[in-house]
Amino acid sequence: MNIHCPFCRKKVPPGNARRCRHCGCEVAMLRQITSAARDSLQLALEALREGRDRDAHEFAYEAWGLRHSREAAAIGLLSAIGLSDPIEIPRWIRRRRAVVI
Repeated sequence: MNIHCPFCRKKVPPGNARRCRHCGCEVAMLRQITSAARDSLQLALEALREGRDRDAHEFAYEAWGLRHSREAAAIGLLSAIGLSDPIEIPRWIRRRRAVVI
């Protein structure tokens, strides 16, 4: 996942840089959050493959809380469909539409 500096909005190059090279803003914590969201997405995908829709939904919700991404919204929608949850399905559809690329 690409990250952008929260201050200057420039793309931060991948690697271990702790600060944005354009403005000097601290980005190390943002990298950790992005990594945690990626881990939650992987766990959600694994749960979906194993047919554990409730676990997948919880992991997708966790990933969404860390970082609003299209991937988290898509996995959340798939797991909500698997659960046949009439409340969560439209919520995930709205979340997916609201994500800015």
